[in-house]
Amino acid sequence: MGLCLMAASLPEFATPIIGILMAAAGLGFVIFVHELGHFAVARACGVKCDKFMVGFDFWGLKLSRKWGETEYGIGVFPLGGYVKMMGQDDDPNRAAEQFEEATVEEGSEFAKEVTAPDGTKKYLDRRSYQAKSVPQRMAIISAGVIMNVIFAWVFAFFAYGLGVQYLPCVISGVSPGGPAWQAGLEVGDEIVQIGDRTNPDFDHLTAGVTLGNSGEGVDFRIKRAATGEVEELTLIPVKMDGSPKIGVGYPRAASIKPLKEEALAEAVKLVGLPDFAPKDKIIAADGEPIETYRDLSLALAAKPDEAIVLTVQGAAKPNSEGEAATRELTLAPMPAMRLGLVMTMGPIAAIQAGSPAAEAGLKAGDTLVAIDGETIGGDGLNPADLDAVLQGKTGAVDLTYRPAGGESDQTASVTPRPATGSSMPGAKGSPMPLEALGIAYKIVPEVSAVTPGSPAEAAGLKVGDSVTKVTPAIADGKGELKAEGTRELGEKGWGWPPVLTLIEQLTPGSKVTLTVSRGDEQKTFELSPEPSETAYIADRQLVNVLDLRLEDRDASTIGEQASLALDKTWFSLTHVVRVLQKLVSRDVPVKNLSGPFGILEMSVSAASTSTSQFLLFLTLISANLAVLNFLPIPVLDGGHMVFLAWEGITGRPPNERVMIALQLVGMALLLSLMLFVTFNDVVRMFFR
Repeated sequence: MGLCLMAASLPEFATPIIGILMAAAGLGFVIFVHELGHFAVARACGVKCDKFMVGFDFWGLKLSRKWGETEYGIGVFPLGGYVKMMGQDDDPNRAAEQFEEATVEEGSEFAKEVTAPDGTKKYLDRRSYQAKSVPQRMAIISAGVIMNVIFAWVFAFFAYGLGVQYLPCVISGVSPGGPAWQAGLEVGDEIVQIGDRTNPDFDHLTAGVTLGNSGEGVDFRIKRAATGEVEELTLIPVKMDGSPKIGVGYPRAASIKPLKEEALAEAVKLVGLPDFAPKDKIIAADGEPIETYRDLSLALAAKPDEAIVLTVQGAAKPNSEGEAATRELTLAPMPAMRLGLVMTMGPIAAIQAGSPAAEAGLKAGDTLVAIDGETIGGDGLNPADLDAVLQGKTGAVDLTYRPAGGESDQTASVTPRPATGSSMPGAKGSPMPLEALGIAYKIVPEVSAVTPGSPAEAAGLKVGDSVTKVTPAIADGKGELKAEGTRELGEKGWGWPPVLTLIEQLTPGSKVTLTVSRGDEQKTFELSPEPSETAYIADRQLVNVLDLRLEDRDASTIGEQASLALDKTWFSLTHVVRVLQKLVSRDVPVKNLSGPFGILEMSVSAASTSTSQFLLFLTLISANLAVLNFLPIPVLDGGHMVFLAWEGITGRPPNERVMIALQLVGMALLLSLMLFVTFNDVVRMFFR
């Protein structure tokens, strides 16, 4: 391992307090090194610096002390900082005033002749910013950005010296109908290459997909968990919840989250799980060994309606040489919560490559009509239960379907395949998975039947009712109901399958309010979901308490440490640039932008996780500051560089009125952006 200067993680009892202090110190330090770059180069060029401030001292509110000719201080407003140099001011209204303040008499020992913005010759104090040559001023302006790039690498260098935990590109599930699902990817498959990058982590996957070429697609090499073979695929991302995605879930481990006992006990009680303890490792299911999340997923999917005995290994060992104690926990089947509504079967939205449905010749747009002669919808099979129906079949089944645009039905013989548990809840418009056949289909939110004795019948819903809104209120286990917001159904809103998934996983005692269209009327009904007698949740919501799968990346030599840090710094810098490009092209929604509160929240989270994760977060922040500050926007460093380039080409500064106007526009843009991202933060904090 490389340099190791401090503990890789923080003591649990100290995490909240130290995390906040580290976040404040870290973000302040990133600003400090930026301003230090300006200050150091300005002093090296002989510029008199009146102030060096971290934060802005609005209304004179600051902590400061003067050493020599410079006042050093911390301003009350922490979002930024500045170096005040003689003859230079970012306030466009004071530019002329500052120029005049640096003027000296001709013949003075400090006098230097320069060309003013109005074209006249003036004599300035040679220690002023404006008296320096264009290359010197460019060096001063760019020094802050350069320092941020250097320290982005420094942060990453020390992080890899400590050892970094990362999320490998191992898939824990796929969104029904999404690009990864259509390609036939399964839980446990590993992405070993994205474009030219080998051995990527999940950050590389997210960036490669979100910021990649959505038109031509993204090239992948996939190691299949079932066979061990490596395949090459090109997947074209689609927008899910506003951002380009391929629809894969974060890698998970077959172990329980390291939550505090009280929080975990509350979580497992809420959904009816057995008494897991923090960091328990699941090592067997019904006596069969469990090594990975894929093993666990297959075991759960094979017995959705049966109790499973899990063997778990505790985190604590009885002694330094002994094995950790094991115990057995019974994982009961978890009935899906239902309303007693049978909705209308919709068309097939997507077919999975290499699936039984694909081999049988079914296509997107076809509509399933019956299975082994039993009609789907109405008083027949519930479209929501088709996977459970087919998983119970042995041998081939006869599928009756209506081809897209056709008027007559056709029949195909198809052999269902075993469940893998690969399908996970998708985006708000995603279809319903039929894993046994490799089909994802739509469900039209129009009632085709009401189950006798069900909550829907008791509430008064009728055949033909069309559900337009769903508002769940979740029971928290303490007698309180928490409203979860209204889901608007429709072409651009929510589809019935993700709403059905939400309803299925509601805790006992929860309520659901439905708004339905009945003819020309709009009616509202409140229902209390009840456990189904035939439909079950295969994973028992165990995923809610399972930990993410983390792996260690340690540098064995100083050279490797430096190389990993350089790669991380370059990735962070280019990531910011690509995000900006995608924002301009509107491929990435602006609602994803974070402001000061979001950055502080992420900073505290990273600092509370481990020192190395916090250092990598500072790498990203430092890279962000470098790139954003060098954008050609007036009042930013990049804008000043544009003005200096003009002066270098023409031999005189830009017209004063033009420069003031541009700086005012730049300031207005920045203030508008700050208000917008702060609004985003508030929405995420209080309304997500």
